[in-house]
Amino acid sequence: MPVEVILPKVDMDMETGTIEAWHVEEGDLVRQGDTIFEIGTNKAVMEVEAPASGAIRGIKLETGVPITVGTPVAWIYLDGEAATTPSEPAAAAASVAAATSNPEGAAPASGASAAQSAAPGLRATPLARRIARQNALDLKTVAGTGPRGRIGEADVKRHLEQRPRCTQTQEARPAPTPASASEGRLQPFSAIRRIVASRLSESMRTAPHFYLTSEIEMSAARELLRRLTARHERIGAPKPSITVLIARIAARILRDHPVINASAEGEATRFHERVDIGIAMERDGDLVVPVLRDAAGMDMPAMAREFARLRDGMAKRTLTPAELGGGTFTISNLGMYGVDSFTAIINPPQGAILAIGRTLDKPVGRDGQIVLRPMANFTLSSDHRIVDGVAAARFMADLREAVENPEVIL
Repeated sequence: MPVEVILPKVDMDMETGTIEAWHVEEGDLVRQGDTIFEIGTNKAVMEVEAPASGAIRGIKLETGVPITVGTPVAWIYLDGEAATTPSEPAAAAASVAAATSNPEGAAPASGASAAQSAAPGLRATPLARRIARQNALDLKTVAGTGPRGRIGEADVKRHLEQRPRCTQTQEARPAPTPASASEGRLQPFSAIRRIVASRLSESMRTAPHFYLTSEIEMSAARELLRRLTARHERIGAPKPSITVLIARIAARILRDHPVINASAEGEATRFHERVDIGIAMERDGDLVVPVLRDAAGMDMPAMAREFARLRDGMAKRTLTPAELGGGTFTISNLGMYGVDSFTAIINPPQGAILAIGRTLDKPVGRDGQIVLRPMANFTLSSDHRIVDGVAAARFMADLREAVENPEVIL
């Protein structure tokens, strides 16, 4: 009997997921443990491995559509097993895939996109084919860099970026009227961007944001980082960054400000026993937020190690949904990009997020003198349903005191 490939449950509260991209094609030979498709949840995009070795058949090609957990999405036929017949589940799945790609007897696509989709010997991932169709691109003109020359999403995007802006297809189009929108390349949202767009849109609709900004002197924090760097080198710990230091300070402060570490839950406030701090990071143009678990219980070397592990896992796409969700507070630092200050959108259901700008030498008054000091803007976005202005102001006052005197709290 063939081995079912099901849509797995990768998160405790997951009921449905979407296939974002297939890494294999109908009839491909796969080995157990090979990545065969990517699944999207409401928290992250995960790679799914083959449960057995053999020929993969009956692939449900449709991507981006919610599928119930446990539903078969393909079958793997082991060596020596009979080829699929119409009565077998794989053939049924293939029929469903064909029907969904051509609903209600719609006529097949015309033009280069239809031709390249059916071209014999052409190997391309479903996502690559979809992007090609959306951009009227003949996949026969694209060089594939995947296994056995398979064309992937990156190959199509690279080709689109390199091709001339005015193609024969475009020249054949009627000239746009002055009122029409400019025609440019249409790039679908990535799976992660769809998740982020949905969650942050929800946040702006449901959470009444308000913002408090404090300009904080960074002299003591810089000096502490210098000494910590030397200490971490001696003990073999990763070099600490300003983000790690602020996360460590904020974790300690949040223990005294439980409402800032709380979450909105219906018409109630959920107060958390632990401080789990999410750190906003960028990966290939997408936003991901890995979480430092029990941040208040870590010392600086432990936090630097965990931050480095999460950063590396984020870059390699090996983080699990559990490592990307469930935070109680988030920090977003854009100072390294030269941003002076900004306001961040709360990551629901959390009640607050801290935005950090760059550190810049500024003239300030000290003991009756005008002197230059390294200053940075810290902006707290709060959900006014659970956090009032005074509570947020008290947190910011304690944060300023701790950042300007970090050795006292650490």
